[in-house]
Amino acid sequence: MDLRNLKTFHVVAQCLNFTKAAELLNYSQPTISQQIKVLEEELHHPLFNRMGKKLYLTEVGKMLYKHTGTLFAFVEEIEEDLRQFDSPFGRLTVAASEFYCSFYLGAIMSDFLKGNKDVHFSLVCATSETTVQLLQTNEADIGITAGYFELSGVEHICIDEEDLVLVAHAEVDAQCDLSLLFEQYPFITYGMVPMIQRCLDELNCRPKTIVEVGSEDAIKEAVIGGAGIALLSDLILQKEIESGAVQVLARFPKRLQTYMMYPSDMKDFQNVQAFVKLIEKRWLVIRQQRSVE
Repeated sequence: MDLRNLKTFHVVAQCLNFTKAAELLNYSQPTISQQIKVLEEELHHPLFNRMGKKLYLTEVGKMLYKHTGTLFAFVEEIEEDLRQFDSPFGRLTVAASEFYCSFYLGAIMSDFLKGNKDVHFSLVCATSETTVQLLQTNEADIGITAGYFELSGVEHICIDEEDLVLVAHAEVDAQCDLSLLFEQYPFITYGMVPMIQRCLDELNCRPKTIVEVGSEDAIKEAVIGGAGIALLSDLILQKEIESGAVQVLARFPKRLQTYMMYPSDMKDFQNVQAFVKLIEKRWLVIRQQRSVE
């Protein structure tokens, strides 16, 4: 059966009027009549009865109308799902650390939503490890992480590099041996992830006390308050380092790479691609702008 003939039948069955159906479908009335005739011949049953000026569905017509209602609801659902491949549409969830969310993604999200009003956008603040988990469980479409995480079926794009610094309050004796400082002060971190562990190995230091905090801003404030030592990106601490509120105890030669990740099977989703392209375009620009503020 031709889908166009079924569509014509469905509209005629709704209107129970050939003339009105022809107007809605932008067909001539003879075309409507011919399509219904072809369909009736295929089904070997009449679909309409005419009594005077009124049109009625036959029992077969009622049965077919029920099924065409289901059919075209399904077709409409398919067309709606396909829209996400044509233009940004539907849901988009981005996960990243609190620093990335506040420093970069707030501005990028604002730019994105101005031109993509059909996207239901969610921004989730999470550690890099949690961001990876959200990607793996399909709870996030795009993730921004500090460092590289090996994930199969995921696209990895390096979007930036940061310098890592070991910092402490300005009054901490920077001339003291680092191993002694790690005995005297807690090491404040958002988790002993491989990247942090490698830096500590380079210093040949083992923290006596570890305090885990899930927010970079909270770690920064704790260091400023003299609560301990921390390892953070110099971008997070740029103003505090320049003002002398904190001091740098060590810098690391290997820079921390920032990665954007998204599932490979979402490469053709326009909402994902539009946001990915905007991040690639705006990320470093925002960094340069913020560095001179």
